[in-house]
Amino acid sequence: MKNEIASAIGCRVEKVHQPSKDELVLLLRSRSDAGKLLVCASANSPRVHFTNSAPENPKTPPMFCMLLRKHLTGGILSGVRQADLDRVLFLDFDCTNEIGDKAKFTLCVEIMAKHSNIILINEEDIIVDAVKRINFTKSEVRQVLPGMAYSLPPSQGKLSILDYSVGTLMGKLLELKDKRISDALLSLLQGFSPLVCREMADFVCGEDVKLKDLSNDKVEVFYEKLNSCKNALETNTFKALMLKNSEEKPVDFSFMDIKQYATVYTVHRFANLSELLDEFYAERDRIDRMRQRAGDVNRVIGNAIARTARKLNMQRDELAVCGDREALRINAELINANQYKLQKGAVFCDVENYYDANKILRIPLDPSLSPSA
Repeated sequence: MKNEIASAIGCRVEKVHQPSKDELVLLLRSRSDAGKLLVCASANSPRVHFTNSAPENPKTPPMFCMLLRKHLTGGILSGVRQADLDRVLFLDFDCTNEIGDKAKFTLCVEIMAKHSNIILINEEDIIVDAVKRINFTKSEVRQVLPGMAYSLPPSQGKLSILDYSVGTLMGKLLELKDKRISDALLSLLQGFSPLVCREMADFVCGEDVKLKDLSNDKVEVFYEKLNSCKNALETNTFKALMLKNSEEKPVDFSFMDIKQYATVYTVHRFANLSELLDEFYAERDRIDRMRQRAGDVNRVIGNAIARTARKLNMQRDELAVCGDREALRINAELINANQYKLQKGAVFCDVENYYDANKILRIPLDPSLSPSA
């Protein structure tokens, strides 16, 4: 991805947008072409790549967006750097300040899941601001605040495959003899995803075994696979592949052929990583939105059902209490019509029920009440 973005070196920053709180879009223009660079630091989909999408922008730009417009608009992308193979990218810009003096700014993109961030630093490596400000309450290890000196995220102690010979790397891997192949690769090498590590294990011996169980022949196969992987990275000849399940939903992506899931997933090839990531996250975002909307609908329906059930139970309770309301009304009317017959202290009264062919109806009375009550 660094090499793809580096193809835009020399382009001018024409516009800066911030569609959401942790997402930026830089419109880069050259004399003959223009492109949109998406920089995202969301916890679920941190990434940086060129995009063809056009996300809706808020009516009022966030403060960080205004800051970037102030410093970067009109600036020239002059360099793209990466911290070894870690997912930290530096976009260098040659800019001009308010009084016309030359100034250099760097947009640092840290792709680290929930710890992802976008940080603007000046030529003295002082933080100007960040999408996510990190103070002491959020992290005692590393703070990201305006005015502080920028420092790289804490090292995981992993090695870059580009900085060591394959023989040296194999020696270090075989020292982790009690680990499975994928776990050893994941713990030792920078930039290797779990998917790629599992694929290398599958290529070596068809299953993810412990390193101590590898035969000499399998160690040789492992060496050759690691060497081909290194060559692909050095010569920038890696691939852009996406895995989709039977429902055509994106599952994962890779820079190398994935064959371990041939019976489960289909492999889709793209011309470059930007096209791959653009489609992968656009489709995943669409599915997430549908899932969220379905959840919202289910929640509304569930609340309506619960509310209706409560009303129904209340009406049933009321009906149980007042089920003989009509009989009580008739009794009251007949008592009122035959009040002249009532005797004080009587416990019942026989009256003609004109609601039932004048049949005699005996109505119980409360002897403690007077007839006029």
